[in-house]
Amino acid sequence: MSSSPSRPERGRNATRSRRSASGRPERPRRSGPDGTASPGRPGAATAVRERSAPGERRRDGDGLDRLRILLAATMGAVLLGYTMLVPVAALVALSGAAPVTADGALATAVPMWLAAHQIPIALDGRPLGVLPLLPTLIVVALVATASSWAVRRLGGRVRHDAGAVVATQAGAAAAVAVLAGALLPKEMAVTAPWASLLGAGVIGGGAAGIGVLRACGLPAAWRRVLAGWPGAALAAVRVAVTGLVLVAALVLLGGLVLNVTSVAAAAGHLGPGPGAGFGVLLLTLGYLPNALVGALSWALGAGVSLGAATSGPLLAEPGPLPSFPLVATLPVTAVPPGAPLVLLLPLAVGVLAGIACRRALPAGTPLPGRLAAPVTAAIVVATGAALLATVTGGPLAGGPYDPVSLHGGAVFGAALLLVGLPLLGVCAGPEAARYLPVGGGPAGLRPGRDADAGRRPSAADRARAARADRAARPAPPTVGDLVERRRTSGGASSRQESSDPDPDPDRERDDSAEPDPHE
Repeated sequence: MSSSPSRPERGRNATRSRRSASGRPERPRRSGPDGTASPGRPGAATAVRERSAPGERRRDGDGLDRLRILLAATMGAVLLGYTMLVPVAALVALSGAAPVTADGALATAVPMWLAAHQIPIALDGRPLGVLPLLPTLIVVALVATASSWAVRRLGGRVRHDAGAVVATQAGAAAAVAVLAGALLPKEMAVTAPWASLLGAGVIGGGAAGIGVLRACGLPAAWRRVLAGWPGAALAAVRVAVTGLVLVAALVLLGGLVLNVTSVAAAAGHLGPGPGAGFGVLLLTLGYLPNALVGALSWALGAGVSLGAATSGPLLAEPGPLPSFPLVATLPVTAVPPGAPLVLLLPLAVGVLAGIACRRALPAGTPLPGRLAAPVTAAIVVATGAALLATVTGGPLAGGPYDPVSLHGGAVFGAALLLVGLPLLGVCAGPEAARYLPVGGGPAGLRPGRDADAGRRPSAADRARAARADRAARPAPPTVGDLVERRRTSGGASSRQESSDPDPDPDRERDDSAEPDPHE
């Protein structure tokens, strides 16, 4: 009696009775939602579905994590900037021999935070618009660092993460500025409520944009655009900005060295004691970037004005000056003998920027691109210098030194003239000269197209001359012309040549010989 395979026991899953080749029972397999077998581990199908859709955020904490990172970056930058100003406020109070308390230092740091965001404040109704730039630079560095950290934690994607970081930084700075303006003491007030919202938002958003670009780099679309002449314009802007900063530093250093006696006397008059001297030192350091911008305006020929007094390399008008070390460097009684030579420094900066722009241009760039790169760079540099000059100046509490003006419009024109023209001439001058008529010659004559131009023709000129020579030569005969010429050359000669059986070319026929009389 043959034995039949045993059936699985009743009530037991059939898959549990199956055994593998090694004799061990196989693990049960469960059907997924699409009917395919999936491993028997509970929840494996759900994990596979989650991994198959990476674009979907299935974790409930993703949104909360992003919010936590954004809040930490924005509030961290605001609180850290405010906290750094509290000890500075205490030191300023100590330098003036005033009692220092925690509440007083915290209250004094509020208007200092607003001044760091370039928000004008009125003291007893008198507007104060000349605010130090050094705290502003520190705030920009803090916000840029916090934004760089936040965008890296969010994933470092420009399109998905950068916008959220910039928007939250700008919104948080604007909101805190409005709140801080409402918390000012009675003797202080913000000159314009919209200035708090706009000034803090622009500084916070701009600093966040700098941090985001440092962390993520330029987008691919921007890099493609910068591969042409815009990249050369950017290189020229970098060289021009660096050169102008060095020029301003040299002019300021020269003024301090040449007027060291006046600077020391002004510092001693303003801060006679050690504590007061330390306060004057802090105030001088805070206004040091303002002095650099003033030195740049002076080097460009626009000059600096404080009330009725004006100082520049081409003009000087006497007037009362405040007893401040950085102001003591301005010559207002007369123009120094060698002061006009300072104008050569911006010209040298323009030449260097033009060389950098010319080297950065891709090979084969047409003339419109060679003109657009230096023109764009000159406009950007002039606009930035004029904007800095405008922001640095302003009202000075309505006193005898009011207003402080760095002549933003004159700075714009001087930068275009002294920096932009050399930049344009060095970068695109040789190429643009080919399209200008030569003096004394016929209209439309271009250098390089005539032997009398006074210079060696270029490769392009030689190619154009070769094409003109080929066009002047007679055209070669066509097949039709050859057929017609052979048809009209004479039928007798053609038939005689075709009937000659001897292909020897040395055999000659004398058609003019007399016939033989014996024939």
